[in-house]
Amino acid sequence: MHHSFLALQGTASPFFSRLATALRERGHAVRRVNFCGGDLAYAGIGDAWNFRDQASQLTDWYVKRVKAGNFTDVIMFGDCREIHRHMHPIAQANGMRVHVFEEGYVRPHWLTLEKHGVNGRSQLPRDPAWYLDQRRFIPPSPAGRPTGYNLYERAFHDIRYRSANTLFATRFPHYRSHRPRNGFFEYSGLAARALRQRQHHRDSDKVTRDLLDAGHAYYIFPLQLNSDAQIVVHSPFDGVREAITKVLRSFAQHAPADSWLVIKNHPLDTGLIDYRRHSEQLARELGVADRLHFIDAGHLPTLLDHARGAVVVNSTVGLSALHHRRPLIALGTAIYSMPGLTWQGSLDDFWLHGEQPDMHLYQAFLDYVVHHTQINGDFYTRTGIAMATAGAVQRLEAAARA
Repeated sequence: MHHSFLALQGTASPFFSRLATALRERGHAVRRVNFCGGDLAYAGIGDAWNFRDQASQLTDWYVKRVKAGNFTDVIMFGDCREIHRHMHPIAQANGMRVHVFEEGYVRPHWLTLEKHGVNGRSQLPRDPAWYLDQRRFIPPSPAGRPTGYNLYERAFHDIRYRSANTLFATRFPHYRSHRPRNGFFEYSGLAARALRQRQHHRDSDKVTRDLLDAGHAYYIFPLQLNSDAQIVVHSPFDGVREAITKVLRSFAQHAPADSWLVIKNHPLDTGLIDYRRHSEQLARELGVADRLHFIDAGHLPTLLDHARGAVVVNSTVGLSALHHRRPLIALGTAIYSMPGLTWQGSLDDFWLHGEQPDMHLYQAFLDYVVHHTQINGDFYTRTGIAMATAGAVQRLEAAARA
């Protein structure tokens, strides 16, 4: 059975154009929507519409195109972007299947493809008993085949995408990116961080050695990107600084007096918001400056292996913490936040009473998530895109038959 796909904004890479080509070769119809110059640069061949009006006109524009195109499915990267959120009710009203791509729940070597939505919009059950029952039908999750992912190829595609946005700005005069900073500021921040990376690694390695050699009990709090939908949409916080404030205040008042807190910055943080200064200043005010370590690098598996517990908002690091059998609390909406995997009480109580996860439940959950939502591949490398395209075509066609 052949289907008709409406492809909205994809990644800053050739992935969506390769996927469209593969779907057409299978006999399906695909029409892409370009919202900016970057989309245009990576559109590839095939039918496309350019949306050049204001965002307030997008709902009506979608309604007209959906009615005219007789689409069966819509695909997008990320479901919370302003240009995508208008589509969800329209797709539902017209009986269209929505397929959302996102970075992998499981890292590395995997990407996410879910029907309806991802992360906080995911329809994955939150009932532990359900996953335990499903284990009868789900095969063990395989190890991901390496894709060759590297940050430099991702950066190349991102720079090309942003450059095209500038080059074709007059063709898309009303486009506003979901990212709050322009590329110059973001890459200036990343370049400055890259120059200090060796020092960051030395500092974090020393912190890790000191903690382990002294036998200090510590908790780890990995940060997320401030502009990520996981923070902006699926958390109770206005931003990462507010999350740091909540965690530090609770730690100071309720954590064991002999314990430490290790805050690990996100590897792609641009440094435009100084989380270190905020954390250290607040720690001084709270009287716990001598119990705080802020690191900009570090070997996460080693840190998790020896941590007393982990605090996340809704980061995929939460799954790594579960893999390492660490007590875990999720402060935002996370697919893995359920009894048996994460602490369901308050943050204040977690420091003393957090419990190790049920590893039988964790394995049942992981097997289901990998089997139903993960695709081995990546969005940015030649090998990873080829792997992801083949897996996505298979998954999309299976969803159409279901």
